[in-house]
Amino acid sequence: MEKFKTPPDSPPITVIDPDDQPMWSSTRTVAPTPSSAIIQRPISDNFRIKGTHMQMIRDNQFDVRIRSDPHRQVADFLEISNLFQYGENQEKAVMLRTFPFSLCEEAKIWLNELNEGTFTLWNEMREAFISRYFSLAKFKRLLNDIRNFYQLGNETLVEAWLRLKEMLRACYGHGLTKGTIVHIFFHGLYGPIQGILDAGGIFLYNTLNEAF
Repeated sequence: MEKFKTPPDSPPITVIDPDDQPMWSSTRTVAPTPSSAIIQRPISDNFRIKGTHMQMIRDNQFDVRIRSDPHRQVADFLEISNLFQYGENQEKAVMLRTFPFSLCEEAKIWLNELNEGTFTLWNEMREAFISRYFSLAKFKRLLNDIRNFYQLGNETLVEAWLRLKEMLRACYGHGLTKGTIVHIFFHGLYGPIQGILDAGGIFLYNTLNEAF
């Protein structure tokens, strides 16, 4: 049998090693950029966010470490938002668009990792944000700290009271009555301080308003 021979006019056969090809090939499939977790509500065509508004939001960003109170963050955000008017019935749409800029670092990562189209309303985003950073475990821990309140060794009566008030402010929805708060505070004081409060008559026999 006659052996096959490459015709003399044929070009040489070149075998290309795949590892010698550019790692970024023009045929590479690029994944689409993930869409936002927020479905924006329609607004008027002439809508423009004021630069001062955006700067104030960015100056008060929530980063979980330095600013870690989600309720305070939302309250500050709303306070800033109320300074600017964008037309009738557009406030919620504006807040939905601008709130992501009030988040940074871990909080911004949390928002970006949510499923596409998670939020269509401002209140949905507000509730999800607060639930994420004011968990039930955190609430129980803060409430337990309040119930076990005691006066520190270097605290005056006034300083102890102000500290308890701050603990109550940070524990949103604690549900403690005025009477319960008075009892927690009084029984958390040192004996001599309780004696001072009892000097004008037994302190806990006062009305709640008198005690406050």
